[in-house]
Amino acid sequence: MAHSRQQWVQFLSLLTGVCLLWLVILPQIASIPSVKADIDFLEEKKIDPTAMFYSDLETIEDTVQNISDFHKAHPDALW
Repeated sequence: MAHSRQQWVQFLSLLTGVCLLWLVILPQIASIPSVKADIDFLEEKKIDPTAMFYSDLETIEDTVQNISDFHKAHPDALW
């Protein structure tokens, strides 16, 4: 029973930490003038910030080829 209680305490601690991050820390970061300016710019231009990470998809073929070439040249490297 104590093990189950400990798991609940850990879960609630994690949940509290996530809520603190989401509801307190991130809004404070968003209010920093330089960050706020970036957010305002993205909203003004109607740019989805989550899509920015996919802006280099044209180069992915080169990257995949480079990785493939590396593995052919060094079959025991990395894994």
